[in-house]
Amino acid sequence: MMATSTEPDSQHRAERRGLLVSLVAGLGLATFGIVVGVLIDSQIILFNGYFTLLGVGLTWMALRVSRVVVAGPTARYPFGREALTPISIGFGGVALLATCVYAGIDAVLTIVAGGSDPPGAASVVYAVLTLVCAGGLAWYLRRSASASELARAEATQWRASGLLSVGMLVAFVVALVIEGSRWAHAARYIDPTLVIIACLAMAATPAQMIRATFTELIEGLPEEELQRPVREVVDEVRSHYDLGDMHLRMSKLGPKLYVEIDFVVAPDWSVIRSDEVRHRLRAALEELPQDVWITVEFTTDPDWGE
Repeated sequence: MMATSTEPDSQHRAERRGLLVSLVAGLGLATFGIVVGVLIDSQIILFNGYFTLLGVGLTWMALRVSRVVVAGPTARYPFGREALTPISIGFGGVALLATCVYAGIDAVLTIVAGGSDPPGAASVVYAVLTLVCAGGLAWYLRRSASASELARAEATQWRASGLLSVGMLVAFVVALVIEGSRWAHAARYIDPTLVIIACLAMAATPAQMIRATFTELIEGLPEEELQRPVREVVDEVRSHYDLGDMHLRMSKLGPKLYVEIDFVVAPDWSVIRSDEVRHRLRAALEELPQDVWITVEFTTDPDWGE
């Protein structure tokens, strides 16, 4: 087993810095949203505020996980604690999905009860501000810590929040336009209807987070974009040393990518050549952004790796 961990400290610092910026910004936006939602009695703004506040708690958890994972292996955890990364992402997905379900049910009850007061100009201002902030934070996280799964998950949440802000902005403008017209009564249903639409649209994001976590924890194949560079490296080394059949397995756990290769060799294959193959593979895979743990075995039995 060889671990190729060349991820620089700067990437860890970028991850923590990005998460910290997201934490502070999220706390400010959540507080602002809850206050505005209460003052103007808007369900959708309250939902956005509480959704953002939940995201703040998940960001704090992500910061803690990042610090633990970066600490590396210990005597008690000799293979590290990278599993905390998908677990925290999955937990966040469950929490966000539960929030969407609760808010959607509450919105349905509001519609049944006759709707709520239509949104005003203050709602439009709020939607514009949250759209700018959410879009900016998603862009910043993707750009500053693109190699971090935690930062990418955080950026995904902000992108979802930005899409919600777009929906709010359109709906609030429509409400202002129809105010005073013969369609004015419909404005009472815009706010709760928007909550339902937002819940349905945003549910895809936490669902994807849960699915990704499940795949990693049961050691499923990683995404094709992670498999492709590994296969290219292995094929190049295999061709260079004129190796025969092989069995390649991959799985991913947080930032750690496990690669296991069983080469079928001739009976006269030497230990020295085995070491050469291992060194060549390790050197090539060190270029990947993941923490690659590679196991390379050689056998004369074609059925050994099945």
